[in-house]
Amino acid sequence: MTSSLEQHVENRPLGKSHVHGLRSNTLLDDPFDVVIIGSGAAGAVAADTFVRAGLRTLLVEEGARLKTSAKNSDVDAQAEHALAGNAAQGWNSQGWPWSTRNLGGGTVFYGGASFRYTEFDFDPSERIRVEGLPVKWPIGASDLVPFYNEIESILSIDQAGFECSRRQAPNTLSLPAEHLWEGALRLGLSPRPTPIAIDRSRCDHCSLCITVQCTRGAKRDVVNSLLRPMADMPDLLLTGVKAMALTQEQCNRASALQCLDTATGQTRFIRGHRFVLACNAIQTAALLLRSVTPHAPMGLGNEHDIVGRGLCMKLSEYSQGVVHADRQQIDDHPIGYRGPFSTVCTLDHYLDERCPTGVGGLIYEAKHDNWSRLQGDGLILRVETIISDHPSLGNRIRLSSNTDSWGLPRLMIDYTTNPQDLARLAYMVKRSADWLEAAGARDIRHEASNFAMGSTHLHGTCRAGDDPRTSVVDRDGKLHSLDNVYVADGSYMPYPGGVNPTLTIQANALRIARQIARDATGHASTAAFR
Repeated sequence: MTSSLEQHVENRPLGKSHVHGLRSNTLLDDPFDVVIIGSGAAGAVAADTFVRAGLRTLLVEEGARLKTSAKNSDVDAQAEHALAGNAAQGWNSQGWPWSTRNLGGGTVFYGGASFRYTEFDFDPSERIRVEGLPVKWPIGASDLVPFYNEIESILSIDQAGFECSRRQAPNTLSLPAEHLWEGALRLGLSPRPTPIAIDRSRCDHCSLCITVQCTRGAKRDVVNSLLRPMADMPDLLLTGVKAMALTQEQCNRASALQCLDTATGQTRFIRGHRFVLACNAIQTAALLLRSVTPHAPMGLGNEHDIVGRGLCMKLSEYSQGVVHADRQQIDDHPIGYRGPFSTVCTLDHYLDERCPTGVGGLIYEAKHDNWSRLQGDGLILRVETIISDHPSLGNRIRLSSNTDSWGLPRLMIDYTTNPQDLARLAYMVKRSADWLEAAGARDIRHEASNFAMGSTHLHGTCRAGDDPRTSVVDRDGKLHSLDNVYVADGSYMPYPGGVNPTLTIQANALRIARQIARDATGHASTAAFR
């Protein structure tokens, strides 16, 4: 860990079970019932489930616990980059293979947007066809409903408010969103309040609520909502420890996780009966590809060269304009510019026959994360459109022949944007401009998101399915070729969906973890999530 990041690291442990680094006196010799790699959206949900089921659990996180003053940019400045590009266009050394690298992952900095996937997202095969990669999930929307309900309850997500059709604007809107709401109605659209993981009883609208941590516990990141409550239980949470590779003693099982202390370079093997990968769709695929053994010469689960393939990162673009308002109007509004990050959205163009392929996407309010950008004349209205990208065998995570600062193969984000997807994005950007104009905005401008360089929306590199020739894991996240290795993050997704994926990742991780716990304990049911 570099000294410039150390000033942002919280040295106090989260609880009695939290240890930073591979200390010699840490009890790691006996096999754990479950070893989880990654403490973000999926890993924290899985850990909570296993601890409550009475399983001896180890959660391994490469990053550190952060001080509440640490910002997203502080962490990102010290994270290892990847190569991004393709053979035709060349490679950029600033590829982005992380959500964020810290305890709690991207949830401590995200805006909290928490959408359920639609029926279409689980089976888009009527409109989306991809050579060699089935896009239908092995589960359907109904399979996740009870798990969506549980996650939404603990994260204070108002799904009912989102689903309720209304013309009257709710009192939860920011000042820009009030203009956007009226603009949507003028266009004949159906605006909705953005579903967000925020406890409004604790929220005082203190910030822009994106790329910064919440000091009040209102934003329901997984550190506050899941990890902190279990940090004093007799299990282990290791931070500052990088997962290098899984090892094998039998052809159908993993036996241990080879780890590296990111500060000292010390390595150690940690044994487990089960391993749950929740690192994100880039890091999970890379871990499996690095896990080369005599039984798996191409990496674990990679008998058919599918691990790492089908990488999806969603296409997106920002649009903004200005409406007349003086500073006093902004300051007098009960929310004004302040958070939550997004308070209004529209899904009217999610399936749109005028859009190429008939598949559009989401448009939602997306505030700037920097106050200085909001200090000019007028009121800035800013939205983002997000669309799913077509899965492709050629879009993949690969390992370079060059090494990173830990001596591991450098990651390569090999990605070529589908021309159809670019046409779809252009259509949705026009719809974004229509919305801004209807809201009274002028001077409309667009800002690329550089999604092809890496993204916080990562999907599909260990895709789920019934056929081992075109998928890596089965419906319950278990690798087809291994009895005790599971994938619980966005890698699972055969199709990325057209909205923010975090809620669906968490609901699916809960479903997978419950099944693992049932199998491990032999009980028909396991302890409640909360």
